[in-house]
Formats: sequence, C-alpha cells, structure tokens
Amino acid sequence: MGKGPVRGTTEKHGRYYWLNRKEGKPVWVPLTRVTEGLPAFYRKLADEMGKRDRSDAMPKLVSEWEDEVMSKHAAKTQVDEKRRAAVIAESFKDLNAGEVETPDCYEFLKPFQEMARTHDLFRSQLRSIFQLAELKGYRKAGSNPVTAIPTMGSAPRERYITDSELRRVKIAGLYGANGRRTPTGITLACFLEMAFLTGADVGVLLRLRAERDPEQPDEPHVCADGIFVRRDKTERTSRPVIVEWTSRLKAVVQRLKAIKDAQAGKKRAHQRVVTPYLFIGMDGTPWTYEALSSAWQKARARANLPPTMLRDLRAKAATDKDESEGITGANTLLDHTTEQQTADYIRRKKARRTSAVR
Repeated sequence: MGKGPVRGTTEKHGRYYWLNRKEGKPVWVPLTRVTEGLPAFYRKLADEMGKRDRSDAMPKLVSEWEDEVMSKHAAKTQVDEKRRAAVIAESFKDLNAGEVETPDCYEFLKPFQEMARTHDLFRSQLRSIFQLAELKGYRKAGSNPVTAIPTMGSAPRERYITDSELRRVKIAGLYGANGRRTPTGITLACFLEMAFLTGADVGVLLRLRAERDPEQPDEPHVCADGIFVRRDKTERTSRPVIVEWTSRLKAVVQRLKAIKDAQAGKKRAHQRVVTPYLFIGMDGTPWTYEALSSAWQKARARANLPPTMLRDLRAKAATDKDESEGITGANTLLDHTTEQQTADYIRRKKARRTSAVR
C-alpha cells in the first residue's frame, strides 16, 4: 500500500482509496484506478467528499422516514420496519437519494425473490422512503425508482390452528425445556386465549387497558359489556367493536388482573410498577412485542407446531365464528368493510363439510 496523491488517500492494487472519517468508524472508500489519471482521481474524490456533506444522503433520508412516516404506524409494525430500515440504510449508505436508480433497487431486492412476502415488504418500504424523498425535494416528482419493479405476490395463508394445537402451545409456553414453569407462561397463555376469543390484532391487544381512559376513549379496554376494540388499520372507516362477555373471556381477564394485583402488592416500592395496560412483563412494565414474540417462538418450537404466526389466531377466530354464526358474525368480528372481504379471508382456512351422495 502506497501513499495517494493527497493526504488521507492511498494507492493499493492499482486503485486509489480515500479514508472517510466523517461517518462513525473510518472507512476506506474506493476511488478511480491509477491508470485513469489524476484529473479523474480529483473529480471522484471531490464527488465522494461532497456526497457525505449533502443533506440527501440515504442513511439520513431513512432516518427522516423513521421520524416522519414510520412513527405514525402501529407499534408492532414499527418493530419490523425498524429492522428493514437498518438494512436499507446500510445497503445504500454510499449513495444520495437522487442518485439511486431502478437497477440499484432491483439488485437490492433480488436476494429476496425467493421469499415473496419479504421481497414485497422491503419493496413497499423502499417505495415509501423515496416518496418522502420526492416530497423533500431530494428527487424530482414522479421519479420513484421502485415503481417499475413488480411485486412478487404471495399466496394467501392457509394455516388453520386447531383447538388441539392451541392447547398444546399454551402448555408448551407454561413449561420450559427443563420442565420447570416459565416466568411468562401464564401471560402468554392468556394472550393466546384473548387473541382467539376476540380476533383482535396483536398490536391492539398489547395496548389493552384494564379500564377506559377518558382521554383516549378509543384505545382498547375492558368495559362493562366486554372487550372494547378498534382496529388500527381501519381507524378512518371502522366502527368500534365490543366483544361481549363469555365465561372463557371473563376467566382470562380475571387471571390477567390477578397478575397485575400481585405486581402492585409487592413489598418493595421500587418493584411496584403502575401501568394501565392489562398485559405486563415480569417487572410490571407493559409487555412488549419483542417479549411476546420470543415467548411465542419458544413455545411453538416446544409444542412442535408447523410454521405458525401469531396472526393465524385471528384467522382461526374468524373461521370458527363463521362456522357457528355465519359470515355476518365473522365479518363483525374482523371489522371488514364487506362480507366478501371476510369470505376471501377465511375461505381456505378450514375444509368444508358435506355428506356423502348416498
């Protein structure tokens, strides 16, 4: 490795490199080949040094998207978007928003083509990021580089959780691999039971309050007639739904309140945490999606269930409701705009029954 033409640069294997010290850990940035001459070297160096001083650098744009767009999404959605945002920022860190072209985005998404849902989630988020870039003037209007890239399209999920599987995963959550009781087993069992009985979204249930908050009356809460819920995804068009009391629903709420009372009754003051939420962790603070997901994945593995998602419980709730009360009951539970939406949602979940011809 030899010295480059100016301080902070070097020459290695026939190429010039510049040491960028402005963004955290120093990184050697490749410039031009030595054979291209000094004029080309100076132009490339000026471009690279100027690039990292501009306000439309991709990592900065991704950060602005998190603050201005992602922050308005549901808490559960933000967890996944945060992970994808980190991947996007790292992959495009050497480019400014105005420099990214369709082939760059296509090459970024190419490794995900075998995972249709993941591909489309990254595509959607990347498209949203460049929409913000247009609004901020980092790109010309109508120049979103993701628009021309088609979605992969994923087949509707057909997974139906049987009653037996639901019981198995609850028990698997109560006892760890060593056969001892797990600290969050009862909370997980209550969550799975609540998700099935109400058909509510995961993010909504994590915000379930023990009583109505006058300042936030539309937040999910326990009321006199049952469980009050309103979907985040359809806030503008949906009406609140009250899932009326049944013996099973009352039992799970009573168990959750007992957990809260036990936490509030701890002798040491610093161990007592007051929170309006019904689902709490071991320390008394609101249960997070990360903690729920970890407990669920471990329980699912111990129960030896096939690939299953927490949102499959919502599909089970709707399918069982359709079987007992018809499509209208399932539609009300899911809070879909039309019954056709509900029919499309549950039609593959469970085999229909019919009698033999003779």
